[in-house]
Amino acid sequence: MTTDRNRNSTHLPAHVTRPRLGWWHSFWRTALLVGHGHQDLAVLSPSMPGPIRDLTVLIETRRSEFAAIARTRGADYKGGYWMMYLVAPLAVLCSALAAVAIGSGRVLAGIEFVMIVAILLLFMAMRHGGWQERWIRARRTSEHLRYLPLVAPFVRNRTVNWYEDVAAHHGMRIIVDEEVTRMCLWLAQQDAARSLRLDDRAFCAEYLTYVDALLRQQIAYHANNSDLEHALSWRISLTSSIFFGVTILATALLFLESLTASLGIDHYLSPRMLRLCATVLPAIGAGLRGVLAQGESHRVAALSEGMAIRLAQLRDQIAKLPPTAAESGELESLVWNAVQELLSEADTWMRLQESVPLSVAG
Repeated sequence: MTTDRNRNSTHLPAHVTRPRLGWWHSFWRTALLVGHGHQDLAVLSPSMPGPIRDLTVLIETRRSEFAAIARTRGADYKGGYWMMYLVAPLAVLCSALAAVAIGSGRVLAGIEFVMIVAILLLFMAMRHGGWQERWIRARRTSEHLRYLPLVAPFVRNRTVNWYEDVAAHHGMRIIVDEEVTRMCLWLAQQDAARSLRLDDRAFCAEYLTYVDALLRQQIAYHANNSDLEHALSWRISLTSSIFFGVTILATALLFLESLTASLGIDHYLSPRMLRLCATVLPAIGAGLRGVLAQGESHRVAALSEGMAIRLAQLRDQIAKLPPTAAESGELESLVWNAVQELLSEADTWMRLQESVPLSVAG
């Protein structure tokens, strides 16, 4: 198995700013998922053996910087494309209001023009600033730094990239970005992994507990993520279907205008209101579908669901290992399989997001 990874490092800014558009994504996502419960993953944080904890502390400062960039850029990117797709129907509403002579046509045309220009400027800012690319690369680097302690006890040559070293021992080639390689070299200079000895039974027992807890945390995360993405996809699809049904009803009533007038229905549903519904609701539905497609919710849900299943299987296998597993290499093989799953998830997610570049035309 050969996995190639982009070796370009992510450049850190002098400071990490707060998300500017994340509130828009957060607000609408929360609104669409109202009433849907989710698991509190904070209670699943794994306890660590002392040497692993010391190593993690050395890595954490750098990892948290990339995690902060990923959160900021991710929130801005998601908020940006949610805003593009959901502001566009408002521009359609302005045209519809003008078409049915509700409000000042000149004012509405001006508002619509401002909205369209704002969408274009937002799109240009997102593309020129590389929000999506910076989010993806920062998150990938953060994830790779997160799992370094997991492979640390099995590394033979600590002066190289640890993932590459363990992979080479298993006859594989795996390339991680330069930031991880630099971190490994710095940790080697600090002799940070000297206490990670699996021949120490006390450490080995604590390490197994740590691995089990980390896998349990990741299983819960992916199961929860899959559940949320499935719920979001289902609710957006349902909302779009309802809007489509209302649109069909509105157009049918407009077609049968003389019949509705004879039945007195037009007293409650005026032609103006029906035309507004027939024009605006499809635009809102299309915007919601655009959000769903841009976020690849269906595929992300399936990816997380599969990851949770595979990690659960590996967790069960590790729990059944005999006491001699560390000496025989069985423990290393299973932990490395788990690490491969975690790293491949980051890469698969990255390629999935890159496969849907943002477009101003939707």
